[in-house]
Amino acid sequence: MKNQIFKTRLLSLMLFILSGFLFISNASDKEKTFNVSKGDKLEVSVSNGNVNLSIWSKDQAYIKAINIDEDDLNKLKIEQIGNKVLVEFKGQDSDDFRLEISIPAHLNLDISSGAGNISVNGNISGKVQISTGGGNINLNDVGDKLSVSTGGGNVSVGNINGESEISTGGGNISIGDIKNKAEISTGGGNISIGNIGGSGEVSTAGGNISVGKVSGNAELSTAGGNINLDGASGKVETNTAGGNINLKNISGSIEANTAGGNIDAELIPTANSNSEFNTASGDINLKIPSDAKASIEATVYVGKNMSESDADKLIKSDFEAANVDFNKNNFIKKFVLNGGGSQIELNTASGKIKINKK
Repeated sequence: MKNQIFKTRLLSLMLFILSGFLFISNASDKEKTFNVSKGDKLEVSVSNGNVNLSIWSKDQAYIKAINIDEDDLNKLKIEQIGNKVLVEFKGQDSDDFRLEISIPAHLNLDISSGAGNISVNGNISGKVQISTGGGNINLNDVGDKLSVSTGGGNVSVGNINGESEISTGGGNISIGDIKNKAEISTGGGNISIGNIGGSGEVSTAGGNISVGKVSGNAELSTAGGNINLDGASGKVETNTAGGNINLKNISGSIEANTAGGNIDAELIPTANSNSEFNTASGDINLKIPSDAKASIEATVYVGKNMSESDADKLIKSDFEAANVDFNKNNFIKKFVLNGGGSQIELNTASGKIKINKK
């Protein structure tokens, strides 16, 4: 009897294992190769799955679709129409589906996935448009215009030669140098960018922002992090609800606001430019060239119980004050540099102000 029970269990186990192999065997792979030329386009649209692209020297586009469930075989399309290679997959049962693609660098790309990671291993010289509903995006250098979006993943890109528009619903963004204007945003992560060769608009709902030099206007904002900018030649606007602001080598004007942090800035004011620095709870440190033509007004909230001598310690400068005003709410020092010029306001509700020669 025991021997019969053992045989029955062994048979059940074998059937279970066999059924697993049969299930796996239901998954298929499909592959195709097309000849392509410079200026051609690869267009990929898949309902799910990762997309992995590699760059090679052949003037061919090789597409391999992997792990297609037999119920989804009729939902896969791989074809070439004119100067476009089209890959489309609308299957829902192929949980492990993915695409492995090899292409020359000169193709233009338009790739989208409903829920998967997208990566390009190698540099692309054409235009690139990539989107995914919820995955990471990783690219090397891009030689033309770039548009990237993900519903909730990290984005990593090398250098970009054209205009750039990059967004994620909730991840970090890391980019090399951008040689044209850029619009970068994340719903909740850190942003790190090299130099920007045009204007730059960078925002995050909850993270730090670090940018190199911007050859134009720069608008940087975060709801809860630090902002670092290494240089700009136009108007700079920075806003953070709870972090420090560090601005270096700004040639133009600055509007900097933080609800709870310090502001450190190096400013070279230009003619007819105005700047304003505001912090609700932090110090302001401004460095400005000794030969700059500027009119500076520094204000510290003091309250009714502070003496004028104590208030005087809150505003220090390498320049001599032209006027001092002390009242029950504010202590104000005004400085006129080299006959006056650009208007600069410094305001802190709870902190100190320093104005030094650069």
